[in-house]
Amino acid sequence: MTTSFWAEIKISGEYFCFNRTLDGDIEAILSIDGYKTDDPNEEGRVIAKVILTEQGDIGTVYFDNVARSDKYAQEIIAEAVGIMKAKAGYNEVM
Repeated sequence: MTTSFWAEIKISGEYFCFNRTLDGDIEAILSIDGYKTDDPNEEGRVIAKVILTEQGDIGTVYFDNVARSDKYAQEIIAEAVGIMKAKAGYNEVM
């Protein structure tokens, strides 16, 4: 089993803003929140955000450098990128 710096990582839906522009050319933002323990009362910390622009570009902004190399964090970030691709109408090429 791979160990991670975080006990749990979640994609926050709070920043879904499809169908309206947030700021400039940003269409939507998904927040990636990390939790150090399994305590349900623990407040998560934003470790990254995945951004979709009006032009269909997708980027990741890191707020915690550990997330850049943490395998668990990268799996969740890839999931968020997949959500953005689906919302932007990307077609996967095999």
